[in-house]
Amino acid sequence: MSIASRPLIQKVSLALGATLVFYMSVAGNVNAAEYRYWTFWTQEGDSWVFSPVGSASTNPPGGSAQAWRFDVTSPSVAGNPPADLPGAVFERACGDVLPIVGTKRVAIVIDSGDPALAPEGEVPPSPTAYCAIGKLDAHGYDLLKTVVELRTDNGFVCGISGYPAVECATPVTDYVASIPAQPIAQELIPDVSRDAEVASGQTSLAQLGSALVIGLLAVAGFFFWRRSKS
Repeated sequence: MSIASRPLIQKVSLALGATLVFYMSVAGNVNAAEYRYWTFWTQEGDSWVFSPVGSASTNPPGGSAQAWRFDVTSPSVAGNPPADLPGAVFERACGDVLPIVGTKRVAIVIDSGDPALAPEGEVPPSPTAYCAIGKLDAHGYDLLKTVVELRTDNGFVCGISGYPAVECATPVTDYVASIPAQPIAQELIPDVSRDAEVASGQTSLAQLGSALVIGLLAVAGFFFWRRSKS
């Protein structure tokens, strides 16, 4: 799949975006409501960590995993990670995919979350994982686009593979979880086959510096973004 190039300034803006919204959100009063949206998780050791930056600001190493989970967050709660640990997910999704020189393999989990959280009339797809392949400097957002279809709003991920169908970061009241995060059934992990042409279509990007801010402050940044949309 060919990935269109973007101006470098856009990449820098994405990398610094979380830091900017952090300072702006601390300066103002953050809405205490809860919202449902696609939360983003990265790997630390063999655990999931709620990401303080967007996926375009990450450069996951080969052999690692990233995850997206549709969940509820508030300024004090970052939501729940996927049930499967990153190391096991990578082995299941990418273990049978032969490595290619000059590329990396990264497992990407897509977990549509609790059915009780689904928008009216929608049924969340079962959790799954993909093996994304890209150049060594491919960032998380470009890797994600090689395996799923996205619906976005100014760079914010609103829908993945058609779920949810329309909404984007909707307020939620009186949500009570019906089930915990569910593991991925083996048969729901696609049998992925890739070759060098897939990876060669990706644009080489400069390495982006990491933003070291904690996950809960990232949630506060999201609430500033959500408030600006209202």
